[in-house]
Amino acid sequence: MRLFKLLVPILISIMLIVLDARFSYLDSFKRFTLTVLSPVYFVVDLPGHVVDWVNDQGSEKAQLVSENEYLEGKLIELKARLQNYSNLVLENQKLTHLLDATYTIPEHQIILAHVKSISQSRLKKQIIINKGSKDGVRNIQLVVGADGVVGQVTQVTPLYSTVLLVTDPTQHMPVKNVRNGIRGVTKGLATNERGMIVEFIPFDSDVKLGDIFVTSGVGTTYPPGYLVGKVSKIDKLPNEAFLTITLKPMQNMDKLEFIMIVSQKND
Repeated sequence: MRLFKLLVPILISIMLIVLDARFSYLDSFKRFTLTVLSPVYFVVDLPGHVVDWVNDQGSEKAQLVSENEYLEGKLIELKARLQNYSNLVLENQKLTHLLDATYTIPEHQIILAHVKSISQSRLKKQIIINKGSKDGVRNIQLVVGADGVVGQVTQVTPLYSTVLLVTDPTQHMPVKNVRNGIRGVTKGLATNERGMIVEFIPFDSDVKLGDIFVTSGVGTTYPPGYLVGKVSKIDKLPNEAFLTITLKPMQNMDKLEFIMIVSQKND
């Protein structure tokens, strides 16, 4: 009896397989069964699909983060290059302005230098430049900027030089009035102000506010014709033989970046 119960399902299965293989009687039944079981398959496969979707999303997010970091790095690099480019354009404009200064230097040799530091106290006003004896810089040479005289070279090393500003209280420079040729000697003010006085101009001399003084060329130290300062104040003190004339430097010392060292061609 047990054997019979076992053989009956086996025989039925074999018969169904033969009928399906030869006559396709069970195609409709299989389609119906698959249709009924489709939701079951979907539910069974759902966890796997969820896992694959999460993995795909994680990979896509990681890729986007990586690409975003790369693009940010490129943006920073481009901004840095743009800053450098803008700085080069600005420096080129400053150099052009310097070389197109209001005065001409046809008979003079020049050395272009960059200002490394500026020191302006009440009693000492000087700058350090990045040119020295190896570049042909020598003591007592005149130093000018785009707008006027800066000062005089006072110390030289192979790589650097010190320039005493025209506004230093120990600096003296022979000058003349452009308007009428009256001569005097400048001296820097021992104050925190950026200015000079002109000494040894007679009391009755024709000097007006706004007059321009330039290097006079007296002596062999300073070439003539370079702008020094503009008259900003005139005092006529009683019992004095000379006028007290205050000059405002033509060159703004606080904004110096490039300067020219000037010497006669036959020096």
